[in-house]
Parts: sequence; C-alpha cells; structure tokens
Amino acid sequence: MHENLINECKEKLKDNLVSIIKYGTEGEPNNILIVTKQLTFSDLNELKPIILSFSKKSKVVPILFTEDGLKDSNDVFPLEILDMIYPHELLHGIDVLNNVGLDKKHVRTQIEFELRSKLIHLRENYVGIKNPKDLKPLLKSAIPTLMPLLYGLLFMKNIKIPSDLYSLYSNVEKSYDIDMGIFRKVREDTIGKQDLTVLINDLINLLEKLINIVDKMKF
Repeated sequence: MHENLINECKEKLKDNLVSIIKYGTEGEPNNILIVTKQLTFSDLNELKPIILSFSKKSKVVPILFTEDGLKDSNDVFPLEILDMIYPHELLHGIDVLNNVGLDKKHVRTQIEFELRSKLIHLRENYVGIKNPKDLKPLLKSAIPTLMPLLYGLLFMKNIKIPSDLYSLYSNVEKSYDIDMGIFRKVREDTIGKQDLTVLINDLINLLEKLINIVDKMKF
C-alpha cells in the first residue's frame, strides 16, 4: 500500500517530493506525512487522485506540508510536530522531522492552552449529558486527544519519549507526581465496570492539577 503511494508521488512530484513519513500516536505509526519543496494548487491537483485512492484503501488521509512550512510551524504547532516525531518511520526521502527544532517555551504555551481548552469542553459536555450511558463515549473520546500533551510534558523535562504506551504513562506519572490510572482504564476498556461520574471527576482533577503545574513552569 505504501509502495504504491511512494511510487505515484515520485512520478507526479518528481524533484518536488522531499519526504514521505509514517507517524502516529499511541505507539502505532499509522498516519502519513508528505513533505514537498513547494505546494501550489497545481501540486494539490496532482496529489488529489493519489491521496483519494490511498485514503480509500487505508482510511488514512495524509497530511501535507512544505519543508519550510514544517520548520516554520514549530512555534505554533509544537505538539503536533512532537506527535509526528514520536514515533515515526521514514518511508522515502529525507527525514525532515529530525531537523525541526522545538522550543520548550512554545511547547509549554500550547500544552497550557490545550489543557485549559479540553477542561472547558469536558465540563461543558458533562453538564450537557442527560443519559449516564453517554458518559463512556465522552471519556473514550477525551483521552486520545490528550496523548500529544504527554509527549510535550516529557519533552519539557528532557525525558526521552518512549514508544511503549505504558512506559509513557509511567514516565509522566514519575515526572509530574500524578496518577495516570484514568488513561490505563480507558485504554484497557475497563471503564464500564466503574461509576463513570467518578472517572469523569478523576479526569477533571487530573487536568486541573496539570494546568496548575504547567502554568508555573518557566523557560
């Protein structure tokens, strides 16, 4: 599947193609990053049938960046870039992710923004739910969106980001003195056996504690 994508991109983009990289969250590189030297509307039209064919088979829509655009986004999208880096696999070309410098100050700012936003949305969604059965989908949808933040938390502590999910949880727990049990329960799908309102409260408390920690961090 990836071989066809690589060959078709090489044929259409030629020297304009810089990299094709497989990346992903939760230790499973299943997304695709396509990096080009330039990305004109004409280039998009060249890529469109290739991407439509690939996404139909894989259920994955590749993300597109120019090489300069990726480097210039490190101050506004540092968490997204960290999510690409850990882990990733170079399928073709130059491993541009190894050359993207990240500043802890920018990472801290985005982490705080994301934590506060997710806390607001979690509270809003919780009070709007009438059927207790709908609490489970709320938890299961909230946890995956927090994964890139864990990479950022370890990055700010100069801790190597592990590819193993449970090692990731353990490292964050040790580094920030927090309990990641809610992440494990959702991952293992054992949340249906417990009081879901208690778990929602656990997640809210975790977000509030992390916000307080990150807010006080200086770089």
